[in-house]
Amino acid sequence: MTAENFRLVGDEFVGHLLRHADLQPTDRVLDLGSGSGRLAIPLTAQLGPTGRYDGIDVHAGAVAWCEQHITPQHPRFHFHHADVRNAFYNPKGRLASAEHQLPFDDDSFDVVVLASVFTHLLPDAVAHYLGEIQRVLAPGGRLMTTYFLLDEQSRAAIEAGTAAIRFRPSPADTWVVDPGVAEAAVAIDELVVRRLHDEAGLPVRDLHPGSWARPEGVTFQDLVVATPQRGG
Repeated sequence: MTAENFRLVGDEFVGHLLRHADLQPTDRVLDLGSGSGRLAIPLTAQLGPTGRYDGIDVHAGAVAWCEQHITPQHPRFHFHHADVRNAFYNPKGRLASAEHQLPFDDDSFDVVVLASVFTHLLPDAVAHYLGEIQRVLAPGGRLMTTYFLLDEQSRAAIEAGTAAIRFRPSPADTWVVDPGVAEAAVAIDELVVRRLHDEAGLPVRDLHPGSWARPEGVTFQDLVVATPQRGG
């Protein structure tokens, strides 16, 4: 990704946070899959002096870069390394996804964002992280994340060769690009994703289709907004 594209994608996704997740200057934001600061950098102009940002990533070098170049100028921005195994991004990670507990107290954040993270995880890992996200989101909080969602339209586009990504069709609810490294890119049936959200207490509030398989898409991946639902 070029430096220009890096900035454009970050700015675009922060725009989605403002429009679809009601991002406020006072919000406490958790960015799972923070990478090299693609969202953190434009968020420094959006979060006010009482706002806070925490980023987590499996790439230790990216975390170190952000701590060196972003945190000194923006001390309310913090970055954390999670040594979690991922067949594509971190194959030698110490922890399995199901063993990774987010290092934050309950109700710690107003907004949790995952940009192009669940598109690299299988459903069991998605379910685990949704449970953790529900725990750390405060009442009234918002989750914004992206998926490659399988439905009648996207399956037809894949099979016709018009989708931007060539997932391998199968009878299962999860399609992948490379069966040898499934987490390189993962598409999950929309009904399965909705069920996982419901089971985690994070029902889907809004779904904005992605242009990867639908001409009317608002962004490349399918964009989902969810809000926590407390029992009792």
